Amino acid sequence: MPLVARADRDAPRPSRPVLKRTGPVAPSAPAAAPSRSRRLLFEENLGQHAGPVRYKMFGGSVFLTDRAEACMLVEAGREPLWRPTGKAAENPRWKTLPASRPVYRALRMQPVERETGRPVPPAASEGLTRSPIALSYCKGDRSQWRSRVPLYREVVYHQVYPGIGLVYYPKDERLTYDFRVAPGADPSAIRLHFEGADRLALDSEGNLQCLVGQQTVVMQKPTLYQEVAGERRIVPGRFALTGNDVAFEVGAYDRNLALVIDPVLPFYSTYFGGNQDEEAVGVAVGRIYNRNALTAGTVFSSQDTIPVFIAGTTHSTSFPVPVGSGPNANNPITVPDVDIFVARFEFRADGTVPTNIPDVGPARRFAPWDAFTNGGEPDFTYDDRGAERGLAAVVIYGGSGDDVCTGVSINASQNAVEDVGGVYWRPATGPVLVGYTTSTNFPTGRLGLGSGSATTFQSTFGGGFTDAFAMLLPFCLDLSANNITSTPTSPLAYSTYLGGSGNDLAWACTAQQGMGTGALRFALGGETDGNLPTGSASGSPFDSTYGGGDADGFLAHFDPTQNTSAAQRRYITYFGGNGYDTVTGISYFVTGPRIGVTGVTGSDPETSFIDSGSNPITSTVSGGTRNGSFDAFVAMFNGNTGPSREFSMYLGGDNDDWGMGIRARRRVVSGSGRYVVHVAGLTDSTTTGFGVPSSGQLSKANKGGIDAFVTQIRWDESLSGLRTVQYFGYLGTTGDDEAYALATSEQPGPGNSIVYVGGISEGTAAFTPVGIGSGLPNFANDLLYPASGSTIPVSRGFLARISAVNEGGTNLPATLQNLVNVGGRTFATGAQPIQRVLSIASYLPVAGVLFFTGSTNANNVLPTTSDIPPAPYDVFQNTRANNTSDRKDAYLGSVRLTP
Repeated sequence: MPLVARADRDAPRPSRPVLKRTGPVAPSAPAAAPSRSRRLLFEENLGQHAGPVRYKMFGGSVFLTDRAEACMLVEAGREPLWRPTGKAAENPRWKTLPASRPVYRALRMQPVERETGRPVPPAASEGLTRSPIALSYCKGDRSQWRSRVPLYREVVYHQVYPGIGLVYYPKDERLTYDFRVAPGADPSAIRLHFEGADRLALDSEGNLQCLVGQQTVVMQKPTLYQEVAGERRIVPGRFALTGNDVAFEVGAYDRNLALVIDPVLPFYSTYFGGNQDEEAVGVAVGRIYNRNALTAGTVFSSQDTIPVFIAGTTHSTSFPVPVGSGPNANNPITVPDVDIFVARFEFRADGTVPTNIPDVGPARRFAPWDAFTNGGEPDFTYDDRGAERGLAAVVIYGGSGDDVCTGVSINASQNAVEDVGGVYWRPATGPVLVGYTTSTNFPTGRLGLGSGSATTFQSTFGGGFTDAFAMLLPFCLDLSANNITSTPTSPLAYSTYLGGSGNDLAWACTAQQGMGTGALRFALGGETDGNLPTGSASGSPFDSTYGGGDADGFLAHFDPTQNTSAAQRRYITYFGGNGYDTVTGISYFVTGPRIGVTGVTGSDPETSFIDSGSNPITSTVSGGTRNGSFDAFVAMFNGNTGPSREFSMYLGGDNDDWGMGIRARRRVVSGSGRYVVHVAGLTDSTTTGFGVPSSGQLSKANKGGIDAFVTQIRWDESLSGLRTVQYFGYLGTTGDDEAYALATSEQPGPGNSIVYVGGISEGTAAFTPVGIGSGLPNFANDLLYPASGSTIPVSRGFLARISAVNEGGTNLPATLQNLVNVGGRTFATGAQPIQRVLSIASYLPVAGVLFFTGSTNANNVLPTTSDIPPAPYDVFQNTRANNTSDRKDAYLGSVRLTP
């Protein structure tokens, strides 16, 4: 039986670190089973990290080497990431992206020999209890890609010292370790050298303090115990400190039994995130499918699974090799690059519902899959269908520079499928992503599409500091997957640069919806400061001449199934004038195809952009002339190649306005096309709105500072039809409120669609929830948690539902049917609470159901299963990874907004 020395928060603590050497060993309460986290995982090094690394904390910055050492990266500062200058720097979208990267110091906890002080020899190790999550890396050259990287819940090193092993594992969301000393082995052989610490000290409680620059890393004092007949018997013990070396001083114990020494490391696990910034900027809901389909024809029948993809940016830490010794060990280490992460979550669509929330039917809540479909954990056989509390797959993507994701979309009607190992069938295509990169080795190419060649539109970096990029990922997210047995046998994937000799970046993308020909097409929009590779597969692009100013917007349309780069580029066109212009929102409509865009402009009217001849709608908030220094704009283009402009117009009041999200639809009425377009964004204008209530949180008046805005536009192609802005409303508080996300229920008929808006609210007064239901726990009525708290976070997310206004406008005004705050009230000491809703996606089978994502530094944004009332589900990660700092985690949420 083991004698255990632990550093546990729940262990009894003497007031002073006095080691008692006499007296019997007293029993305590029966030993409780360790709280093994299912969120903190260790990824095995298959070559994605430096050679000495055996394992790395998934999503974190702790490395375990071949010599059983733990190398912990301690943040010592920040350095800024690239930002544009001039008017381009004023784009509010920059607020949604990381502005800096961490600079680290390395703290190494090295097991060393007692006599010589040299590191112990490499020790045999193994990972235990594998997770079903599919982790892959796609970074740089293809030879460096890694597939099916194993994730484990604990790591065991054997014979680190004679008769002594070392185990790393999570407990209560912290990384802890055990020294397990066999009967007869000598615990005094254990020495830990802390390389990189400026100084070590013991506090009055006996905890070890490691001073690293301005940071103090605290390792809790060891608690020693022996389990005998199910009881825990406490044994005295403590740290013994000599310089930067630490040993364990152990009191009297039965040396015929084993000893385990287990201090807790002060590092948290991986909402979705590690202990540095993760920013989720996009969420997309794929087509519901059958995760156990045995034939191609049943993938989209007997549907039981909702695939939800989130994408964003993460700081990829690398093992600091070499760090050096002595003073050199304290040199700052800059995170080498910023990478893209994409995660697929899977939720049950089969009627499984929680029992702890009243009045919740099968269609109103969705449980995360928690399935090891390949059998029990002790005899693990890898199977792509596995998921752990909803999380099914993750890919880290990028090059050696900074790769920043800004948008994600998916074809929710796609019907491409693939056979996996002759065992089951699944969807083949996943999300489209866009953003910008500084990497000259960003992975580009094409897999499983067209002729199967690697042809892509632009395979090399164009120049300047940044290029835009666009890519289509496979459903499995693993670009090296080798278990596809249908034709093609490789995953369906595509990636390309889009850039010239200047700075280019993409802000938004949209995947074509539908099946068959063109089902893999996508479009993207962004900004460029010139020399973009404009053109069209046939005909001419709308505008091939750069307009001037700090940047022009651009619109690009791609078909990755085409076999030449010229054909893949359906068209790329500038869209801008003589000032700063950018496309920040985009919407795809299949027929034509037609693509709607919104964005920001500081340009004057001109023929190739917006003027009185571009069929604008003239109203107090729209027309062919700009009202403020910046106006939002709306434009619609038609054509698979050689696009034509249907209409374009400025949108905004008497001050500055920025368009962020757009949803456009078109239907044929009496032989003529009719557009209904919704746009959301932010404004500090005070022009009186219309088509909304005169007062309230959604009303005709700006409430103060910046308000979110939402508008509905009807534009008939027939000159005898109606062309009008049907409503323009301000949504806000007395502080600043900004809408970055827009979705609709996409109703096909004249009754039109429900509108959903998400964003950020800042100031001392939160929104007042609207649409509160009876009989529901508090957290179901507002997503500001905990519900009983009085703290108003300085920055909160929000979600709103606005009533459907029919095409004729006969049921105006548009009204606010639901409004909830999103965020947590508790956060790290000294930090400011920040939570953001940056993207929303509607679950179309059920009106009002939204998936939403963003970033937060709050400790909790939703209740856990142990809270009262409890959360409906035990999700992959319900606490922030590093709640000792103000670093942010990405998160994913779902809610149903009902009138």
